[in-house]
Amino acid sequence: MKAKFKSRRKFSKLLFKGILCGLILISAFVLMFKIFYDNIKINVDNNTYLSYLVNDSFGNYDLKDISNLSSMEFLLKYSFGIKNFNSGLNDIHLDLPVNTTINEEEKDTNNEPYVYIFNSHQSENYRSNLSEEFNINNTVYLASHILKEYLEDLGISVVVEENSIVDVLNTNGWKYASSYKASRILLEQAVADNPSLGFFIDLHRDAASYEATTVELDGKKYAKIMFVVGKEHEGYEKNLELANALNEKIKAISPSLSRGVLQKEGKGVNGIYNQDFSPNTILIEVGGQYNYVEEVNNILKLFADVLYEYFEENK
Repeated sequence: MKAKFKSRRKFSKLLFKGILCGLILISAFVLMFKIFYDNIKINVDNNTYLSYLVNDSFGNYDLKDISNLSSMEFLLKYSFGIKNFNSGLNDIHLDLPVNTTINEEEKDTNNEPYVYIFNSHQSENYRSNLSEEFNINNTVYLASHILKEYLEDLGISVVVEENSIVDVLNTNGWKYASSYKASRILLEQAVADNPSLGFFIDLHRDAASYEATTVELDGKKYAKIMFVVGKEHEGYEKNLELANALNEKIKAISPSLSRGVLQKEGKGVNGIYNQDFSPNTILIEVGGQYNYVEEVNNILKLFADVLYEYFEENK
């Protein structure tokens, strides 16, 4: 009887030690995982981020993604709850004035670029709730690439200006106020390199309040768009006509999506904005400094459809 009691006591001690060792091992694993995970440094350039931001959505949770636990893909997909990888945006549920959906075989097979997108103020940035941790700048340069993706999905070939406005300013000893002069150099060079270019978009963001630059439609938030036309050059009427035409198409989807067409002239403004370069040159303010990239992405999806419709009507 006594030997049996000792045997049970010995077994209990072994069981207790086993459980204790297991808990220690699990705790050590969790602690080490947290230390390594917290020290992961993720550096992603804009082009990599863009490919994730504007590509098709991922599926539901996939256990094989555990193998990429520290990857940018996993973090954006699961840590921040972005359902679709193109900034969490689904197809637009608004009634468009025309159906701009085209089949692959209907796309223009001409690869020569037609649209040139540039940013006279490349450093203008948007608000972000995740990108600072990954050394990503959500600027108008990013917005330009988003618009490029949507236009090319519609068969419109696009060039986005990759050169730095700041470098041009510094090379010429110019200050920030000469940004339009700097972007003019890049604009002229782009046409010299790509004679097929015929439509030019200078993409900015405004510095207005969030309430002024944002609208919610059908449960989804959009950064509003505004057109700016300089009146201090001959022939500005053509640029104004173009801006009004595109603005009316945006308003046909919903008047609240547009902040209208702002005509500028006089002291303290540029008054030209390189629009003397071509009657097909527009300056758009896409949202403001407090808008998130998701909201900017929403309006650019619609704007790409509007541009496609306009190009089709004016072939």
